[in-house]
Amino acid sequence: MDVYHKVLVKLYEVTGGKDSQTVDFKDLVKGEGFLGNYNDIFDMLSSQGWIADTPKPNYVSITHWGVSEAKKSANGAPDDSQEIQKNATRLVNQVKQLVSITDDFVADVSTKKFGEVEKTFDEIKATIAKLKNMVR
Repeated sequence: MDVYHKVLVKLYEVTGGKDSQTVDFKDLVKGEGFLGNYNDIFDMLSSQGWIADTPKPNYVSITHWGVSEAKKSANGAPDDSQEIQKNATRLVNQVKQLVSITDDFVADVSTKKFGEVEKTFDEIKATIAKLKNMVR
């Protein structure tokens, strides 16, 4: 089970699967030993629609989609190997793209080309962060 699903399952356990319960998500992530990845975890679960932000800073509630996903994960933890392979392949392609975009930047030194290099580099960092969490 990847780190995102581990945290989601823990959130499900803490809330009892009730979307009306709010939880200090930062404390929950810290308790699971992933505080250094708090922002990535929050962004991933939020983008999937599994958690909902609340007006209180760092507090979230689980959504009905989150409950469904947590139940699936808890009942039969999926094999991460396919997801790891997919992200590793994505990383290879992003690095190849970075080389190509960097060559373009060298040929045409401009703010626009540099922005493309920077954007691709940020995507590579995000993919590496995902892989790091999966292989732990």
